[in-house]
Amino acid sequence: MRINFVGRLYACLFYEAIIQVALWFIVTLFVLAILKVDLTENSNSLRFILWASSGIYFILSWFYGGQTLAMKAWKLKLIFPRKKRNFSYLVARYFLASISLSFFAIGYLYIFFEKKRYLHDKLLGTEIIYTQI
Repeated sequence: MRINFVGRLYACLFYEAIIQVALWFIVTLFVLAILKVDLTENSNSLRFILWASSGIYFILSWFYGGQTLAMKAWKLKLIFPRKKRNFSYLVARYFLASISLSFFAIGYLYIFFEKKRYLHDKLLGTEIIYTQI
């Protein structure tokens, strides 16, 4: 049974969510148990730390190889426009993807209007391809 490209992208998103939950458990254990950070006074600090740790995971994965673990499993790869593969470009992509997700996933639903591209990919000129290897 073949999965179409949009289905493959959303399956990859679901797999990324599972990986992120595991990462957040590890980071939360590190922050609470090892660093002994008190979250009773400022509960938003843990949210920021988790968001930043996810950003580090995504940005480093995209920079070194163009694939996260879920993208490797679903044989997807991020393609950059010419000479745009730098740290600030990837930070902008992560920031736009985060904003898109926080506003009712509107940027992720955009794929139904323009095939094979999320809204943040269209804005930045990146593309996700199926590698078929």
